[in-house]
Amino acid sequence: MDIHHVGQLVDADFEDAVAFYRELGLDLREMTDGPVRVAFFETDSAEFHLIVREERGSSADALLDTVGRYAAAHVAFEVDDLAATMVDAERRGLTFLGEPPEEGLGPYRRAFVAPAGHVGIPFEFVESR
Repeated sequence: MDIHHVGQLVDADFEDAVAFYRELGLDLREMTDGPVRVAFFETDSAEFHLIVREERGSSADALLDTVGRYAAAHVAFEVDDLAATMVDAERRGLTFLGEPPEEGLGPYRRAFVAPAGHVGIPFEFVESR
């Protein structure tokens, strides 16, 4: 299992936040518009997703509200078979947020593990499309 991305939810001006990470040397691959804006940066080993909620009213509201109560960051582990990984995780007593698998904010499907069910940083499993 590899790290697919680290996501950081920030309460800041989106353009200023993007400029900050570009100045750090991260390569900006893509940006989205809408109530939830995401900047997808690439590094040598994983992606970094900068997430800014401009306004409420997106399908991501419940997820951002829940995960944001625990931490402003999360990590995504890339798996080959999301369905099999979910079955294994449920056998281990983990539960998921929403109704996974769901479409992610990028080109992948995801299953976000409920933060209350484990210790450490919030995380999700992703399967690239």
